[in-house]
Amino acid sequence: MENDPGSENRAPSAVVSAEPSEVEVGAEVVFDGSGSSDPDGDELTYSWTLSTPTDSEANLSEDSTVAPTLTPDVAGEYKATLEVSDGDTTGTDEAILTATEIQTTALIANSGNFSAQDGSLTLYDPTDSTATLNDINVAYIYSLALHNDRLFVADQTLSNSAGRITTFGRDELGSIDQIANPRPPRSIAFPAANKAYVTNQRLDENFMPQPSTVSVVDLEANAVTEQVDVGTSPEGVGIAGRKAFVANSGDGTLSVLDADADTVNTTLSLPDCASPKSVFVDGEDEVTVICQGSSEQSSEVLFLSPIEETIEDRVELGAPVGSANFTQSAYYSEGAEELYAVSGSEAFGGGTGAIFRVNTNANALDRTFQVPQEDGLIGISAVGYDSVTQDLYVTRLPVGADGGPLYTANGTALVLDRGGDQVTRFETGNSPGHITFLRDQQ
Repeated sequence: MENDPGSENRAPSAVVSAEPSEVEVGAEVVFDGSGSSDPDGDELTYSWTLSTPTDSEANLSEDSTVAPTLTPDVAGEYKATLEVSDGDTTGTDEAILTATEIQTTALIANSGNFSAQDGSLTLYDPTDSTATLNDINVAYIYSLALHNDRLFVADQTLSNSAGRITTFGRDELGSIDQIANPRPPRSIAFPAANKAYVTNQRLDENFMPQPSTVSVVDLEANAVTEQVDVGTSPEGVGIAGRKAFVANSGDGTLSVLDADADTVNTTLSLPDCASPKSVFVDGEDEVTVICQGSSEQSSEVLFLSPIEETIEDRVELGAPVGSANFTQSAYYSEGAEELYAVSGSEAFGGGTGAIFRVNTNANALDRTFQVPQEDGLIGISAVGYDSVTQDLYVTRLPVGADGGPLYTANGTALVLDRGGDQVTRFETGNSPGHITFLRDQQ
């Protein structure tokens, strides 16, 4: 209601908020002035001004609307000032947005030649397109994990068919310690700050998979303190609440551990799930399990409730999921809330070179595309998605004389955009097998 003629006009009140107030460079923000008001009920007009960091060319989407947007282009503080007017008097308010820049290094574990026990790391800097090979004195690398500023490398030794967990400083990649593991390790997860679970492989004399264990690792003592019996060929492990979910690929079950007592509380049967392997926990706290599939059965993703321990949803993928050197065949991006899986075993196992992208927020297959084909390269041996640069990394192996993968020569990493087109490529070490990302906030 407008002020009565002759009465004193009261000034409007401007109220501004930034949602969110802290973001990464490139993320859109809304400056919201809808909380502004006029005590006399007069209609308001809006006028915005923006103060930006040096070298920024960012602008508000509009300067006379209630809630303009801004996409920060450099790190620093952005101050948006709003002036509201009732035609006679004005009110002002401001909000400050802090933008940070995340610099990413792609970290690729080169599994190495198993008989040579020569695992290594390749570090790729996307800002200058340089790849550096690091010999870290480990055996055959199966997987990587990051925890508490430490890099954990699961590697299998040849001499006694056992394994170890080698830890490195996250920044300099200097070796910190080696933890002896009684069996070949597969995957690592962390139910607590100072505790790790490691899934272990066990084969009989005919190299047939057998029921195996999860190692309980004390990260303060750097020692395995206990072995917990699980199913056949345990592979991936994910932590949800105070539970650990272990995928037993050899018998199609999921072992559910009490992460406080280190005991198996439940063994879940996974109907129609051929060879469950990778396990992740998505942004909705659902346990996601990758069923690798087979020539007779489609691969798929299961979504389970960690509380009810029941399958709530399932998404069919299609071609069998797998890695060309039996290592990393799936990657979950927390930043994008997307799951990537590859059908990478082209020379065996029915792989097709397909890459599947699953939206874990909608529990739906978002896209399927093919890895770019090229003479001299075969299969897909690892996959990872950088949500900061929105680049997809896949590694491939050279073709051997027999037409199959060559495991004794350097591999190739392809960097793809979200449509699956190649952006760039670089050489890795011998037999690349796992991808993760180091991030530094500027």
